[in-house]
Order: sequence, then structure tokens, then C-alpha cells
Amino acid sequence: MYKAIIIDDEQPARLAIRALGEWDNHGIEIVAEAGNGQEGIRLLADHKPDIVFVDMKMPLMGGEEFLEQARTAHPDACYIVISGFDDFAYARSAMQAGSIDYLLKPIRKAELNDVIERAISLINKRREQLLVDSSSRIYRNLSAPLVKEKIYSSIIDGNGRFHHIRELEAVLGTEAGKALCRVVVFKLLNAAEVIERKFYGDTHTFYYALTNAVDELLGRFGKSFSFKNTRDAMEIVAVVNLSEAGTNQSIGIWGMIDKLTALFTIKLVASEGHLAQIEDLGESYAAALRSLMALNMIDLRPTVKEAEGERPSILDRSNLFEQTIESGSERQAMHELRKWLEEIEASGVVTMSGMLAMEDELRMFAEMLIAQLKADTPSDSPSDSLSAMALGQFDRSLRGRVFEYAIFKDTVLTYFHPLFTALAESRRSESGSTSVPERIKGYIDLHYYEELPVSFFAERFHMSKEHLARTYKQRYGIGIHEYQLHIRMAKAKEWLSDKSLKIQTVSERVGFRDQNYFSKAFKKYTGLTPQEFRVKME
Repeated sequence: MYKAIIIDDEQPARLAIRALGEWDNHGIEIVAEAGNGQEGIRLLADHKPDIVFVDMKMPLMGGEEFLEQARTAHPDACYIVISGFDDFAYARSAMQAGSIDYLLKPIRKAELNDVIERAISLINKRREQLLVDSSSRIYRNLSAPLVKEKIYSSIIDGNGRFHHIRELEAVLGTEAGKALCRVVVFKLLNAAEVIERKFYGDTHTFYYALTNAVDELLGRFGKSFSFKNTRDAMEIVAVVNLSEAGTNQSIGIWGMIDKLTALFTIKLVASEGHLAQIEDLGESYAAALRSLMALNMIDLRPTVKEAEGERPSILDRSNLFEQTIESGSERQAMHELRKWLEEIEASGVVTMSGMLAMEDELRMFAEMLIAQLKADTPSDSPSDSLSAMALGQFDRSLRGRVFEYAIFKDTVLTYFHPLFTALAESRRSESGSTSVPERIKGYIDLHYYEELPVSFFAERFHMSKEHLARTYKQRYGIGIHEYQLHIRMAKAKEWLSDKSLKIQTVSERVGFRDQNYFSKAFKKYTGLTPQEFRVKME
């Protein structure tokens, strides 16, 4: 998989590149966009893309200055310049700065995809050349950890082409195609706590000690090399180049877990993949990961696997949470959240994949709450500051992480408590001022001639349509649509009394573009057509 970013101050140009590129066919993911060169430099550092599309003329930092800095800091990326100027000077500057191609706006699909193909071809050639150039270093130092880690990671991720290259033999000391290996995957459940308590915050020393211990424990099966997964800091991957005796043994996972727990007081789970040749390590890794995803996070003991039942979704209960928060009761909201978590726990089975799915739902739920909080609070209030930090805190403490279920439950409750409290406080303060139904009524009084479906107010006040409609009707005894129609008809009567106004004009003033439709609606509401109403008023 290749990564790309787009840097252009014109959003239509960025959208055009996204829409016209055959990204899936080329195995490319657009990971970020920027509107100027300064922001683009930051994205390069964050994402380390393979391909960069950059406009030559942008505010703050133009393409020429961007390319000078980018080529120095990230020389391996392919830079494709885009410009609205068919100017040789621009093209020459772009080429001198190191871009591989130059595209003129408006972007054309065929030209764009030709450039993408050339970029991919160049990237692949560079990668193969880089590997060939590094072969002498590999021969001199077969155990170089960074080289091994990079190659193993590439094979496991499926984005390397090392099975075509004999340098594998030098790295592993065996013949590619003949060596049998096994992948073991470890998921760390409380690494942050152990790093802080046992290693005094020294992350590097922790991973160094842990991977060495893993390699030593796996050493009886063959030559082991373990490393932290660069995509998941809570995952350790061990590749065991099996000895002849090791190929006939299953690795005692739970015995290893007990020993590592005793050594580091760490909580972890692990699974082994099937036997595989070097070039098929990705399949062994995937098999180990599938087994891990099926582990029961409520009970981590090695027991017979139970099937995970259908899990209730927190999103299905959003109306219930809205009602409790609307009443200003954070305690009731916390009770409902704890009840949901305990209901799932009572099922007896929550797999690792199920927990990750719960985290995705909980993040969506958090986004809904934060949107409500932003709508309720002024920009300089403490609650607004909380809402700005809340999603980042969720990602740091929960997203993509796995825990024993009891710890997961406590982490979720700890995260949502301040959010519920801030929302409930804003609702309590609202009750002494203008409520949501009053604000809706006031808006309709001023904008009755506009199309105002319930969904418009639901989005505006960050509430579900059902809950909002119910709240409004409880307050005024009439629905939102019915109230708007009432105002429209009252205004229509008022203007129909002025005979200088045409019926079409009155129709448009109260929001009906079609006079016939207005006449039918007016008659249904009053029992008279607009013309009959005027006659009666005489």
C-alpha cells in the first residue's frame, strides 16, 4: 500500500484529484490534505507519504519553497507539481526542485493516472535499488535489528517484494523458500502502567527488555526475532526461524504468558500462526491475529472458545441518553452507561474484535455528545475547552487499544463522566433561560417561509429527530410542522386582507412556490380558498 497527500489551497482541485485518480487500482491511500506549504511540511513529517501532489502557487508557503524544504527532509517521496499556469519558468523551477512530473489545471483523468503510474514505477525501482544497495551491509551484519524489523514488517504487511530477492538468505541465514517459520503475536494490555511503574517512564528500555525476554523464551524452538509493531505500540511480533525439532512442536503460549507476567508484572495475550515459509509470513501473522481477535476479554483463561452473541449498541440507546441529559441528570446517564457495559459483560463473551467494535461505537457516541456540548456553550467557557480536548483524550485512552474487560469498563466510565457532567450542567443552566423548544419556536416565528423539516432542527441542536419532536410537542401540545403551518396560514390571512397583493405574491411570502398547492393547503386549513376568503372579508 502506498500513501499520498495533496497540498493545494483550492479545494476543488483537491477534490478533482481525489475523484479522478484510480487509487484502488494502484494500491494508494490518500492519507491527508493541506491548503498551504507550511501545513504540508507538517503532514510530511506526520505521514511520511510516498507520493505528494503540490500546487506551485499557494499562500504562506508556495510550491517552490515547499519543494526545497521537502526534498531535503523527505528525499524519498515522489513530488508531482500541479499548477494553473502553463509557464516554462514554473515547470523549470519544479523540475529543479526535484519534482518528477508537472500537471496543468484543470486536472484530466488520463494525464493524472499516467503520472500516478510513473510515480509508482519510480517508487518500486527506488525500493529495489535501496535493497540492493543495502545488501552489503546486511551481509556484514546479519543480525542488524532495524534491517530485519523493516523486512519482516514489509512481508507481514504485504507491501514488500522481498520474496523475489535473494538478500533474504543473508538476513535469515537460510535459503528463501526452504526455511519454515512461525509468527507469534502478543497484545499488551497494560503496557503504559508497567512502563511508568517498573521502567520509570523509559519506553525504549521496556520494549528492549520485553523483546529480549520473548526471544529467549522462544529460543528453544529456533532463532527468534521479535519487535514492536510500528502500527500498534501495544503489539509485539515474534518471527521464529524454526529448528528441525521446533517444526514438530507447538509453542506453549500460555506458559510463555505466565513467565512474562512474572518477569514484568505485565498483562498480555498471545497467539501463534501456522507454519509458513518466509515469503508467506503475512499469512501466519494474519492467522495469529484472527485467533487473538476471537479471545474472550472478559475471561482470558485458556478455555474452550464460546461464540460471541449479538451485542447491544450504545448508539441504539442515544435517545435514552438524550432524555437523561436533557433532564440535567449526569448520575442517571452514568447509570445507563454502566448498565449497558454490565449487560454486555453478563453475556460472558466479549472478543477482542468485539471490544474494538465497541470502541468505534463509543467514539461515535462521544462525537455526538461533544457536538451537543459545543452547540450549548460559548467558545470561551470551560465546557468548550473540555469539548476541544475530549476526542483526543478518547483516542489516547481507548481507541484501538485492548484491555481486560473490567479495566475497559472502568476506562469507559472514567472518560464519559466529565462529558455527561458538562452536558447536564449546560442543560440545567438552559432550564433557567431559553429551552430548545422555545428556541425552535422563536426560529419558526422568524423563518416560517423557509423549508424547516424536523431534521433541520435535529442537526442544529444535535438531538435525534424523534426526541426533539417529542420534546417540542410536550412543551407546546403541537408538532413542529403543524406549528409552522399555523404561522404560515395566519400570515397568509393577514396579507390576503390587503387586496393590492396578488394571491401568487401571498403564496410566495408564506413559503409556497406553487399557488395551486398553496390554495389547497389554505382551503384544507381554513375551509375556504384564498379567493373565497377575500370575498368573505369584504
